Amino acid sequence: VCAGTLNGLSVTGDAQHQYRTLHKMYNNCEIVMGNLEIVLIDHTQDLSFLQTIREVTGYILIAMNVFAALPLPNLRVIRGTQFYEDKFALFVLLNYNPNATHALRQLGLNQLTEILAGGVYIEKNAQLCHVDTVEWRDIMRDPRLEPVV
Repeated sequence: VCAGTLNGLSVTGDAQHQYRTLHKMYNNCEIVMGNLEIVLIDHTQDLSFLQTIREVTGYILIAMNVFAALPLPNLRVIRGTQFYEDKFALFVLLNYNPNATHALRQLGLNQLTEILAGGVYIEKNAQLCHVDTVEWRDIMRDPRLEPVV
């Protein structure tokens, strides 16, 4: 079990500092108590340490990154005890560099079966594949919410 963050899009230091902080917080972590916020991570960084995460109690924010794949193959549940922008449990935004070929291409949420509370927002990810083929309503518990993809 490890603690999550509540920083939103604000970051401290450069991309290298962001990565070191992320690695220190989530290496060998299975349950994130709070939010998993991955912001401003470079395409050269190894994110394989995220593979152990099975559950996030708050929300997941993936924004302004340029890595190709998000390695969360064992994530099964986003509980949504906290929301990003008051309603989202999964928020994926602006994960590409308009001046280069580096961009998020796959989310890698193969085992995600439940978002217990909150919605899904996935937008402005120029090279992200297959998000429109996912039946987000089957994963989201709240039938009143419409996924924004």
